[in-house]
Amino acid sequence: MNYNITGVAGEYFTAAELSRRGWIAVLTLKNTPNIDLIATTPDGKRTVNIQVKTRSVRNRYGWVFSKNIESTVRGDNFYLVLVDLQGIDLKPDYYIIPKNLFARWIKKQHREWLATPGRKGHKRVDNPIRSFDKPRFHEFEKYRNNWDSLRAGHSLTH
Repeated sequence: MNYNITGVAGEYFTAAELSRRGWIAVLTLKNTPNIDLIATTPDGKRTVNIQVKTRSVRNRYGWVFSKNIESTVRGDNFYLVLVDLQGIDLKPDYYIIPKNLFARWIKKQHREWLATPGRKGHKRVDNPIRSFDKPRFHEFEKYRNNWDSLRAGHSLTH
């Protein structure tokens, strides 16, 4: 599956999961920065903005982001959904993470990576790539398939 199709598949899977759970979910236009889906409860009491990142079946290493992922946003209604495609006949896993929590975490991780020497002891050079991979999942395991977190909302203090 090519990169664009993988990304679109993740957006549709996320919209379908939200719809299955009683949300009204719509995909945004492709030129909407950092928001792939907008979802609302039928009574309109809760609306969330969602950025979706999808990992293909072939990619067992992690998700790759630009450094813009480190930017925080105002409000508690922005989320990042990481979609982990498992296989053609298997249901994906989803990590539903408050955007600001993830932004602060990945920024901290990148600073720590820069501060540690490279494989041959060299000083690392900053770059615009940020990654999130399997060994780091333990910190985010509570967000795996936790769709209820969208209803409750999260404060900026996480």
